[in-house]
Amino acid sequence: MLSTALGFLLGIPMLFPFLGAAVAYVVFLREVNAGRYTAAFVWMLFWAVCQNAAVGTASVLQPERAAAVILTGPDYAVEMLRWVRTGVGPEGSPRLYLPVHARHFAAFCVLSAATFASAGLVLGTYLLNYMSFYVTELVAASAQPVPAALLGWPVWAAIRVTGFIACAVALAPLGWNGLARFRRGMRARAVPYRLLVLGVGLVVLDAALKAVLAPVWRGWLLGFLEGSG
Repeated sequence: MLSTALGFLLGIPMLFPFLGAAVAYVVFLREVNAGRYTAAFVWMLFWAVCQNAAVGTASVLQPERAAAVILTGPDYAVEMLRWVRTGVGPEGSPRLYLPVHARHFAAFCVLSAATFASAGLVLGTYLLNYMSFYVTELVAASAQPVPAALLGWPVWAAIRVTGFIACAVALAPLGWNGLARFRRGMRARAVPYRLLVLGVGLVVLDAALKAVLAPVWRGWLLGFLEGSG
């Protein structure tokens, strides 16, 4: 909540994802450095829930400020709400959303491997923030805000976030191992390939579930919007 409040106060969109990621990174780095990969994974899941709640709450309280501070937030919300109302948009078309998902995932993995996951977590925070903003816009536009809030995050998106986190934990040691080749006394760390397999599997599952469930999910969300005027 404090990092989100600071980001809203400063009003610098490019800084906002860095502030959110910084909250989690110190603990994340400590756990990965100690080889406690499961603990790092669980910690980052907890952080993602908290970050989503903080950004969502701030967006409800200060919607205009949120629109100004959260990168891509307003554009993404407009795109998603248009899809809910009309069925038009990349959300319902694998041909359109798969290339975007692939680019995001590839950039996330490369950045995570090269920067001890720090840059990957910043990118992940950016993606998480604009999704949270969209959900608050959906709730605000809905005639049934409670179910809209509960289903605003589709199940495949939650799976995708979990997959990204698993990959961040798995790829972070690669940065250490690369540095260990050039620094004496720095030991290499084992790469938790099981988490990498889990992460990639969840990202693939996300794409598959989205292709199957998006039309059904859109119908539910449209029902919440109907009657809202």
